Amino acid sequence: MKTVLLLLSQYVFHEIESSSEEDDSEYEEEEILTFIGTSEIERHPRQVGYLNIITLYSDADFFRHFRVTRSTFQYLLHYLQNNNFRSQVTFHGGCEPMTLYEILYINLQYLGNQGSMRLLADKFNRTESTICNITGEFCKFMFLKQSDFIKFPTREKLRSVANKFQMKANFPGVVSALDGCHIPFHPKAPNQVPYRNYKKFYSFNLMAAALPDRSFSYVFCGFPGSVHDSTVFQNSSLFQKLETQEGIFNPVRYHVIADSAFPLKVWMMTPFKKIHGLLPADRKVFNKKLSSTRMVIELAFGDLKNRFKRCIDVNSTIEKGVEIVVTCCILQNICIQRGDVLYGGLDDEANLHCNVNRDQFREGRVDRFAEMKRQQICASFQGRRNLNRFGRRI
Repeated sequence: MKTVLLLLSQYVFHEIESSSEEDDSEYEEEEILTFIGTSEIERHPRQVGYLNIITLYSDADFFRHFRVTRSTFQYLLHYLQNNNFRSQVTFHGGCEPMTLYEILYINLQYLGNQGSMRLLADKFNRTESTICNITGEFCKFMFLKQSDFIKFPTREKLRSVANKFQMKANFPGVVSALDGCHIPFHPKAPNQVPYRNYKKFYSFNLMAAALPDRSFSYVFCGFPGSVHDSTVFQNSSLFQKLETQEGIFNPVRYHVIADSAFPLKVWMMTPFKKIHGLLPADRKVFNKKLSSTRMVIELAFGDLKNRFKRCIDVNSTIEKGVEIVVTCCILQNICIQRGDVLYGGLDDEANLHCNVNRDQFREGRVDRFAEMKRQQICASFQGRRNLNRFGRRI
């Protein structure tokens, strides 16, 4: 009897405890439902119909918004179509996938301006994550296609390129002008230190070579801003090809030109350096002609940042930042090739950032053949000046 009463009391206690837990659970569920019922889902009103407004833009307004002409836009559109960009994307319901028109509009506005993705999302009636994803996809795709548009002169074109360079300041044999440019960047800790350059801001390096028309013949991008231009160049594929003489051009006749931050090589001409603060008159002439010819690369950097203002200040990961800048270089070449030019560069040279790490290259072992070649070019300028004094035609 005592055993039965004990079991009965345990059962009653268990039922009371279970009932109490169920009541608490029901009460919590009621609170959650009440909160959901009284709370509105957050919505973000956006503009509608902007793609229709674009068709009403004048040619000038179209260029101001997208930084390319309508003709160049159509060329880019056909290129994406012919190369099956996002052709694998299928529609499974929800928001309709973007058309190539919309993708190209978004990316050109993103690269051509410093506006945030939030503004683009509002303008094109898309989410910020969608804008972020599509700009990443586009820049990665173009980065992998850079060899289609950024090409070093072939042997067949060397003479033509050298003649066009020579028309600038009468400096012979030039096939490309080389320099480095810094892209302001915002790395996150603890990886900030390598990107802090000599001028105390964070950046990564854009090493490039340019042709007479200011298009890029070579691009090497991504080294931290603290690294000197000569070190960046020595780690590039162009340096390896020129150093091993892989048949790019005959170094006896042709050469790349650069400033004093780079080494003197038989295939690269750089300015004479002052000795005890002095420089003979003939070497001053050489340096002036080389500098005037080499100016094309700094103008190319100015044109790049003037057209595609995203390059003035990149706020992304280093991987995407490199893809963004190389994509802008590709688009700049496409514009030049199609006659869609935008000269003028940056009004503020401080934004160009070509001369950040300005130390001259310290020669180790002197390349005798390179020195002889530079002296011969220098002497040829002096000989032409002498001919000119006697009234002969140069």
